[in-house]
This record gives sequence, structure tokens and C-alpha cells, in this order.
Amino acid sequence: MTGPQFERDADAADVAASLEEHGYAIVRNLAEPEVLARLNAEFNPYVDAVPLGKTEFAGDKTKRINNLIAKSTACRELALNPLVMGVCDSVLLPYCARYHLHVTTLIELQPGQGQQVLHRDGGIYPVRFPAIPTTLATIWACNDFTAENGGTLIAPGSHRWAHEREPKPDEIISAEMPAGSVLIYTSNFYHGGGNNQSNGTRRGMALHYNLGWLRQEENQFLSIPPEKAAGIAPEVLQLIGYDFGAPYLGFVEEGHPLTLADPDLPRDMDRTGGEELVRRHEAIKPIPMGENPPGSWD
Repeated sequence: MTGPQFERDADAADVAASLEEHGYAIVRNLAEPEVLARLNAEFNPYVDAVPLGKTEFAGDKTKRINNLIAKSTACRELALNPLVMGVCDSVLLPYCARYHLHVTTLIELQPGQGQQVLHRDGGIYPVRFPAIPTTLATIWACNDFTAENGGTLIAPGSHRWAHEREPKPDEIISAEMPAGSVLIYTSNFYHGGGNNQSNGTRRGMALHYNLGWLRQEENQFLSIPPEKAAGIAPEVLQLIGYDFGAPYLGFVEEGHPLTLADPDLPRDMDRTGGEELVRRHEAIKPIPMGENPPGSWD
């Protein structure tokens, strides 16, 4: 596959520019081999125990697990990858004061799994496309992604298409990439799991981020309630939502949500999230929510 591919030392601004131009980017070999090996080892028992999917969208020859932050220390490290955080800053922070981890899913296609229907992740919200990016997705290749084993199918340029337009067969390509690489795209972009015609599995880890003022797809607070948060780094807890989404948005007992996960932290009675969050919030250009002509998001 040709297209916007970067090496692990890429600049976040260049990757973000690729998302703006092409709708996606691939960063090759971003995960260290040791981290990738640990990630797979931590997930193996859960994948072995989970049944196959029972819906057409989930795949009847596909295994899926969620709540990955609770299941893998390696996942926590990749969720905070500096390059990914830099891309999130570039793509999401113009429209929010804080972004959160939206959903975490490990997806393993078994041999014979057919193609998933192509879709836009932003369809989870009642938004007309094209629109501002409400989510940013990363799909980490836990093993090699190939056209034969069901590497994610993508439609380059589809992030700019009208709401009603769907991809034609000749507009779809396979996002082939070696293990440890990551595919990045936004909520406006058409994609879907490929057809696994190989004799092996294809395993990918999806970590999606969303604007902090939107409801997360995965209920992170029930997945990791305060009593299960011990031992998880504060930066990770804040990323999953133990933080303000914006000034006044998400306070707990007149204070910071993180104090609920760590009772040793003092309650500062601050409902704004601090000066930096207030500054980010004030920098956001108000987002029109009515019917807008094409290009009005520029």
C-alpha cells in the first residue's frame, strides 16, 4: 500500500497534516517490540476465554475484549504514547479543552471472517458529515496487517465527503502495516475490518479518543470505578475521564474527579480544573451546531 506512512520519529504536526489531507496516517513500528510482546501476553488469557461475536457488525468469527486499561499495563503506555498525544492535541484540542479515552477494544479476526461494513466512527453522535472531528482513532497492529488477513479497509479522502456519499469498491484500500505500527484517522473517515482469507488471526488494538465534552462510547467509570483505580497512574486515570472535560464539567464533591480515585489527594474545592484548562476553554472558537454549508468548519 502506498500513501501517508511515517516512521516512529515523525513529528506530530506532520501526522496531523496527513489526517487533514488524506483522512488517515500510518506510523510504522511505533510500539517497542518489548511493549508489543507484553501487550499480547497480557491480552492472551482474555482472548482465549471470550466467545466469538454474535452480530454482523461485531463479526461471527471475531473475538473482542474491552476495558483494556484494566487488563494491560502495556496498553496504558501506548494510550499515552507521546506522538499519539501530540496528534490528539493538534486534531482535537481546537474544539475542546480536554480530550478523553473514548473506547478501548482488542479485535482479533479469525480465519474466514468476512469484511465488515465500512462506517464512520462519528456516526455514534447525531452529526452531519463532514463535521469537526469528534473522535480520533488509533488502531495498533498487534501482528502484521495484510490484505490477506483482514487488514483494516480504508477510503482515503472520505473525511471530506458529503453525508450521503459512500465508498465505491475502487476507492477502498487495505491499511497494510507491520506489527507494532499504528493506523490513525478521525471520526469523518470511512473504514472497516477486512476479509481474513489467511490461515492465521489478525489482532488489532483500537484506542479511540474524543472531545472531552462528549459522552464516551465505553463507560470508563463503571469499567474502572474508584475502588479499582489503585495502581493506575494519575495520567491514565485522567485520560479515561477522572478529570474535567472543561471548566465546571465533571466535578465531584466540589473538587477534582481524581480525588475520588485517590482519597489521599486534598480536596481543593475548585470546579474549574485550573488556569490551564480555563485558558484552553477560552481559546475554543464557538462551534455552530445548526445546518451549515460545506466548508463552514474552516
